[in-house]
Amino acid sequence: MVTIRIGALADSGDLYPFIPMMDGMVRPEGFNIEIETIQTVQQVNEMVLKKDVDVSVPSAAMYPYIQDDYYILSNAVASAVDGITGMPILSLREMKLSDLSKSKLIVHGQNTTAFTLYRLLIGKYGKLIIVPKVLEEVKALGREGDVLVAVHEVKVMYAMRKLNITPHVVASMWDLWRRKSSTPMPMGMVVISKEFGKETAIKFKEFYEKSKKFSEKNLDNIVKRDIEIMREIQGKELDEEIIRKTIHADIAEYNVPQGEVMRGLSEFYRMTHENAILPKVKNIDVI
Repeated sequence: MVTIRIGALADSGDLYPFIPMMDGMVRPEGFNIEIETIQTVQQVNEMVLKKDVDVSVPSAAMYPYIQDDYYILSNAVASAVDGITGMPILSLREMKLSDLSKSKLIVHGQNTTAFTLYRLLIGKYGKLIIVPKVLEEVKALGREGDVLVAVHEVKVMYAMRKLNITPHVVASMWDLWRRKSSTPMPMGMVVISKEFGKETAIKFKEFYEKSKKFSEKNLDNIVKRDIEIMREIQGKELDEEIIRKTIHADIAEYNVPQGEVMRGLSEFYRMTHENAILPKVKNIDVI
């Protein structure tokens, strides 16, 4: 029986579908699983590139580099559709969009969707500051960088309130995306190694769906478990309300109809390739 190595990203929204399988609330059939939690999306992106995990949650912007090695799960693509997670660009002082070309920009990693969208929708910046760990970007704002892309918007705003910081919203990736496209805005995705073949990959997809739906139906218990994991892996104490809001936002993002998801991915990869930002995607290999 094959063993599938899962690297679950330790971020509330992306983690919630994996918690039932991590804790044995749902069990696989026809394969075994080994699960580790990975602290940052940059680590996830590097691990899938090196094929150190069989299943994980890389940035949508990472797919062109791993397209020959991984399938995308059609039921596991996080896509923004309403601006709730709009990826705002935040600063401590009032700034215009035109000011960003000389700014020191804080992102979680070079292969992240947030940075890729910045390059596509805005383009220029003065200096790139990489702060991989969730919420550490808040501490870096004003000290190391001028602006940050708030991927974890609910959490970032919460952290800023606790520090009595009122940020200035320079722009929103969602608003800028909507000027170019009527499709959902891709963010992240769950992928599985092609080495298992389609039959096993589809079995895992069904297992993932079972785990995701279990979480959505038992959210109170999942939120409590999520708080424990955030404390253990990220060293962060977050209010239950913030975790719940984060998961609710991602439930919406992970349940966008597949046809709309595919439209968003197609537009994203077309535009980023035409603008020489990402390599060409030969085929969006979805199962």
